[in-house]
Amino acid sequence: MARNARRQLARRLRELREFELGEKLTQDGLAAALSGRKRLSGAAVSTWENGESEKRPSDERIVQYALLFSTPDNLKPEPHVPTESSLDKSAREQFYALRRELARLRDEAEQEARRERAPSSVRPVVNEMWRHDRDEEIVVVTSEVPGDELPANARAGSVNYARLARYGHIDAFFEMYMRIAELGYRNRRHRSANDRGIDPASTLVLIGGPSNNRVTRNVMRLLHLPFTQHIVHDDGPETFLLDDGSELAPVMADFEDGERELIEDVGLFVRASNPTNPSVDITLCGGCHPAGVLGAVRSFTHPDVVADNVETIRAEVGGLTDFFVLFRVPVVNGRVPPQRLSHTMITASGIGAKANGSR
Repeated sequence: MARNARRQLARRLRELREFELGEKLTQDGLAAALSGRKRLSGAAVSTWENGESEKRPSDERIVQYALLFSTPDNLKPEPHVPTESSLDKSAREQFYALRRELARLRDEAEQEARRERAPSSVRPVVNEMWRHDRDEEIVVVTSEVPGDELPANARAGSVNYARLARYGHIDAFFEMYMRIAELGYRNRRHRSANDRGIDPASTLVLIGGPSNNRVTRNVMRLLHLPFTQHIVHDDGPETFLLDDGSELAPVMADFEDGERELIEDVGLFVRASNPTNPSVDITLCGGCHPAGVLGAVRSFTHPDVVADNVETIRAEVGGLTDFFVLFRVPVVNGRVPPQRLSHTMITASGIGAKANGSR
């Protein structure tokens, strides 16, 4: 079984020691700083920074790490662990953020180790679009709620902090994560786009367009897709502009009672080799509005339509790798039914080839 979570924790601990405060600490120096009532050796620090080891820092040591690396001031006159009450506002926010991050990484490492000791007996669902090694890491990266719209409990330092409160496209994210769990992926992770610790060379599933998902923004540019998507900073649509100059936009309907509703969006699904690591792939689910993003997720995960859509893509582009498809997404009273691409496809093409299959 892959040891990605354990290696990620070890890598992050090493990064803190070597780079976080602008001055590299030795393992012995860090051990001395963390030694209080309980002495710690440099060998123990070395063990924690080894992703092949089964030794990980305790809750108490996690707190010490977060306190020490909360501000460079803790290096003077000698590296030391301050008390929480002595931290100023900025250092306290960094302390809270680091404590949450390290606790999460340590918990994920523990969960991975438990899964290794007790393999899952769940029988995976068959879906030809999702044929990865079920033990390899897969990371779902969703968009983030814009900063000026973040609820109070999404901010570091809030006593009511909830990590998912900053996640955008929450319906599409939740459905995708639920589906890959059903498909038997044992080493799955999720992040929001601005999270630290996203390894761009992993197998990634990106949720949301370039406006609020910077990973999507970068990947779309690196893949040299034959279209662009508008970046907006309000509730406007992230429309698609094709190379021939035509624009794909959602359809709004004005009703007699004065209400205006979205009745059709545009969805985008991309499956491509990861441009930073061609041995793994990237999946991208986008749309002009959240309805299009949800439609993209459902088109290749919903059991009612996935088999038909796989065959449609095979016939259109000749395979299930390195392709994109743009399609219409009908919206009925705010609901997004799963789409059959044989009826709703606009264009599909192999990536790097001239777009074909326009309908």
